[in-house]
Amino acid sequence: MQGSSNLRFLFSGKLILVTMLFLSACGKVGDPLPPFIRIPEAVKDLGVTQSGYSLVLTWTNPPRNIDGSTATNLARVQIKSNDTIVATMDVTGPGQPQSYVIPVNASASGDRRFTLLVYTSQGKVSNVSNAASIAPTQVPGRVVNARGFADQRRIIVEWDKPQERPDLADAYAIARVDPPGPPEILSETRYEDTYYEPSKIFRYQITALRRIGGNTVPGLGPETVTVMTDDKTPPQVPTELEISEVGNGGYLTWTANSETDFAGYRVFRSEHSDRDFKPLSDHLITTNAFLDMSYRPGLYYRVSAVDEFNNESAPSAPFRAP
Repeated sequence: MQGSSNLRFLFSGKLILVTMLFLSACGKVGDPLPPFIRIPEAVKDLGVTQSGYSLVLTWTNPPRNIDGSTATNLARVQIKSNDTIVATMDVTGPGQPQSYVIPVNASASGDRRFTLLVYTSQGKVSNVSNAASIAPTQVPGRVVNARGFADQRRIIVEWDKPQERPDLADAYAIARVDPPGPPEILSETRYEDTYYEPSKIFRYQITALRRIGGNTVPGLGPETVTVMTDDKTPPQVPTELEISEVGNGGYLTWTANSETDFAGYRVFRSEHSDRDFKPLSDHLITTNAFLDMSYRPGLYYRVSAVDEFNNESAPSAPFRAP
């Protein structure tokens, strides 16, 4: 009886010992892991261009940290020019495009080399970005006397060369900004826009350009011109009037107008060269000819042209029938 008790006691003791060893093994603490260090990736697409007398830096903020995690705690960007800090600015957001404009002296010369660093709110900093270099150059000034008008279901925009450094104006960029349209580069100081809507206001921006090698550098500007699309431009004055006798009448002809919005002509007659001209028809004449059955030698004739917007040219010079 006593032996059975001893056996039970021995078994219970071994069970407690095994349990303690098991629990001790399960609760063992491993080696400490290093803390996560959120360091943003370096900017890889830093670029720089010149526009007028400004240098425009562009880049994309890093979307991730170097450990692959999302860069959620970006704080600021530090820009250096030739290893000298020129600006510090807030970050717009991870993976977002960003830009910065730096004024440049008109007489500046030599290369400018830019790099940037990205900092987190905890003070961690990325590696240095790629370098972007540029040699600032002189550029043409603003174009002057920009003006525009509607004619023949088109918008005509014209301007004069810049007063400041016109010799540097190799081309011109023009863009319709309202309503938006694709920009175009021209060598002339005139632009025709075939996109047309009546009774609208169109706005254009014009910038002189300098071409250097394979690059194009915008000059000062842009210059803005606003155009009302209602056509107020009359057709050209008809020319080269001639008349010949046909039976009992006179057959009057002239050079035809070529406007795309042309509507017709009005023919006038008088016994005097300088007054009292009266129309010979109550409707527009659609051909460049008119038969006057009341013709007689010595009468005077004049012709005007009318477009579809009811703009009428000045009358032609008086023509005396032989």
